Amino acid sequence: MKIIQIQANLIEIPLPKEHHYTWVPGSAVKSIKFTLVKIFTDEGITGVGASHICFGEEVVHSIHNLLTPFLIGKDPLATERHIETIYSARYFGTPLWLVDQALWDIVGKAAGQPLYKLWGGFQDKILAYGAPSEPRSPQEHREIVHHYLEKGFKAIKLRLHNEDPKDDLAIVEAVRDEVGDRMEIMVDANQALLLNSPKPHPIWSYERALMMARELEKLKVYYLEEPLYIYNFKGIARLTQETDIYIAGGEWNGPIHEFKWLLDQGCYDILQPDAMQSDGLFRMRQIAHMAYLENKLFIPHTWGNGLGLVANLQVALSVPNCPFFEYPYDPETLSVEMNQAMIQEPLQVDAEGYLHAPKGPGLGVELNEDFIRRYTLR
Repeated sequence: MKIIQIQANLIEIPLPKEHHYTWVPGSAVKSIKFTLVKIFTDEGITGVGASHICFGEEVVHSIHNLLTPFLIGKDPLATERHIETIYSARYFGTPLWLVDQALWDIVGKAAGQPLYKLWGGFQDKILAYGAPSEPRSPQEHREIVHHYLEKGFKAIKLRLHNEDPKDDLAIVEAVRDEVGDRMEIMVDANQALLLNSPKPHPIWSYERALMMARELEKLKVYYLEEPLYIYNFKGIARLTQETDIYIAGGEWNGPIHEFKWLLDQGCYDILQPDAMQSDGLFRMRQIAHMAYLENKLFIPHTWGNGLGLVANLQVALSVPNCPFFEYPYDPETLSVEMNQAMIQEPLQVDAEGYLHAPKGPGLGVELNEDFIRRYTLR
């Protein structure tokens, strides 16, 4: 089998109303933009992948100029050879792990099996936690958490991004008071990287992170995500050791060697790489097993789009140390149908809170080609 063509298109999907990301204070997003890649082979098998929603034109340019000349005519099943080509391209362009997704999609389709089964098939369903992203008051959280309960969710992630830590704690207290023991609560501080934004970010010191971790323990919060800067290894390790709550992070740590650094220095109880940002699907499995050997958990970051979600899900289902799975969902703006509009059958959480493995080969899903054509820019 040989690669005969690589096609990269920029997709922009308008949202029904403005969306506001908590981790980008003052932001107002009107659409979701990403790059969709298709890799065609001489045997009629086509693999697909998608970039993170943060990336667009630069991905199309990088694929056409930095990868296509080196992949045309090559065996798509030789993923270990191609991962170095993909990795080296990031130094001159942008992360291109959507190409790795597409290659593995071909592998699974050639074998006639979903990837998680080829990789060991540890489980075929996983508990999902709802992951809304817009800022809300404590009262608004009280109201919206019932929506997630009605949908079957047994866990939810809350975003803490207030200047005053008391305002952050009020959000968690309100939700815990409302749901009691019916839901696990996760908390994300989004402190690893402070992205450019119209309004200033609150910045957590080690002292604030320690205080918050101890207060969140009292509220029975499952984990605290990204409480400190991405490379503050000493602070992260110290916080991990000095608190009982799980400390989680890693979505911005792309290369596998950075996860080795984190493990070697005792950082985090839960590692959270992402198929759209980290070192490819199979290296994500290697990261999961490195964590397993250190008695740590693996819960991938999945805040992207439908293809990114299923790519991460294939990895999560294949490893033994992944108890939960992140499910991006904001009912008013980023509905399930909107976030997963690119695929024909969006993955829904069942009444018990589980997300089930898609049944198709490779990534397991089929593209909604009519929808994609409608919103392709070029």
